[in-house]
Amino acid sequence: MSPDTERWPTSDMAYAKAPGIVREIGWTAQAAADRSFGTTLGREFWLRKAALLDRIALAEGAEDRGHDAADVAEHAAARLMDVDDTDVICDPRHYVRQQYALWADEQ
Repeated sequence: MSPDTERWPTSDMAYAKAPGIVREIGWTAQAAADRSFGTTLGREFWLRKAALLDRIALAEGAEDRGHDAADVAEHAAARLMDVDDTDVICDPRHYVRQQYALWADEQ
């Protein structure tokens, strides 16, 4: 997937169609638990997990306080960029928001 770096949605725009945080926690936990040992998790898992962690960090106001949630969200976003093997240079969490918005529009 080749991101259009000219279009970076706000978090409100990116997550407008997202399920509730508790529901997404359940989905990511179940997806991780259901995989067979030794198998890798796919792009949808990493996208949804990165988006979930971004939303948690935003909800906690972690941006302004240097909170651990922001660090974890950044790490998950970087993992998604690795999975996508993207050469885009940007804030990884902005990338997650963009990719989540695109994915949500296709659902």
